[in-house]
Amino acid sequence: MTLVSDFALTKIQPGAKVSLGGGSNVADLTRALASRTDLDLYSPSAATRDLGTELGLAIKPAEEADPVDLAFDGADSVDYSLRALKSKGGIHLFEKVAAQEAAEYILLLPAGRLRPELDPEIQLCLEVAEPAIKQVRTFAGDLGLKADLRKEKSLLGNSLLDLYAANWDNILELNRQLVAFNGVLSSSLFDKEVTSVITVQDGKAVEIHKGDL
Repeated sequence: MTLVSDFALTKIQPGAKVSLGGGSNVADLTRALASRTDLDLYSPSAATRDLGTELGLAIKPAEEADPVDLAFDGADSVDYSLRALKSKGGIHLFEKVAAQEAAEYILLLPAGRLRPELDPEIQLCLEVAEPAIKQVRTFAGDLGLKADLRKEKSLLGNSLLDLYAANWDNILELNRQLVAFNGVLSSSLFDKEVTSVITVQDGKAVEIHKGDL
């Protein structure tokens, strides 16, 4: 157990409905729940569901959930407004389904991943319907973004388009325009979904809520 996953474990009450996303801290948390038979578990991540199977846990797909009490997930970059980029896994559409079902959507972060601004080294990822790829790439270029098409497809068989900028100062407006463009199904920017993060500061786990920073 890490400090972060150990703290997260204390938030899970008997009988809770819990969604488990991805990342190393969530994997540690999942292992810690192996002996719990009193929980109703879900996950947007096939890897986490497979881990549950190995541990003897019945973890159902996130889209099968009724409203859940807690959803835990990882993130690639989070800023002080608790906006998050969850880009590398390419399953953000399903992760947002999990977030929308949760009373609390909590990110488990390694030390240093929570920063004043989003990390420009982390891309904004779009899930795009195949017929619209050419038009979306052209539109992203017109917005000043570098666009790389992943070889891998999304879980639904759609294309994943990674977008890069010198900085993400204007990411909210960029994201607004991109998700409104025909053929774009979802983006990896989580603007309002995150309720808190659990991370390590000064050698101890802390929970930081939206508005604390």
